[in-house]
Amino acid sequence: MTLTRGPRSDAADAITVLLLGTGAAITVVLTVVARFLDVFREAGVAWRIDIDDEPFSASVGSGTGYVDGIVQNALVIAPEVDGGTAAALAGSIVVWGITCLAVIAAVMYVARSFLRGRFFVPATARAFDVIGWALVGGGFVVLILENVGRNGILTALGVGEVEPLHFLDFWQWAPVWAVGVTIGLIAVAFRRGVRLQRDTEGLV
Repeated sequence: MTLTRGPRSDAADAITVLLLGTGAAITVVLTVVARFLDVFREAGVAWRIDIDDEPFSASVGSGTGYVDGIVQNALVIAPEVDGGTAAALAGSIVVWGITCLAVIAAVMYVARSFLRGRFFVPATARAFDVIGWALVGGGFVVLILENVGRNGILTALGVGEVEPLHFLDFWQWAPVWAVGVTIGLIAVAFRRGVRLQRDTEGLV
């Protein structure tokens, strides 16, 4: 027995996709605004940097206990940074937001296409391309801009030696890039499905 979906069910699914996508987009915009306010403060530009291991002791639970540990990074505030540093940090936040919005829009389009029964069509493959390239390219650009901004802050604080990109910087983006590459392969599969569907229709 084949179960068919009624118009009301399709409409409800479409509205759900629209609401979820809109909610995600609003969350991204609010996050971008919050990050701008957190980084660009009245006292200067704030950013987390790695520091030499520093032992510390602190109270927890409103003074009910104490813990010992090692601090490996700290939030620093540079009162004066050059325009390039500020632009790099602002750009990293903006690119992150644009990347998220592009992925959300493409996912919404794919969801709507699937709800309409439009699977192996060029537009769906292009949407997967957008998701894949946004994750890979956007993540790489954010990584570069953050590194430029971090080095600018270190220079403004009088630290002579800047930090080049190293393995751990790339590793933190590895899961995002893996997802992007996987979705890119899905786009390739959908393109082959489009060609196969065209060839099959041509034989009928």
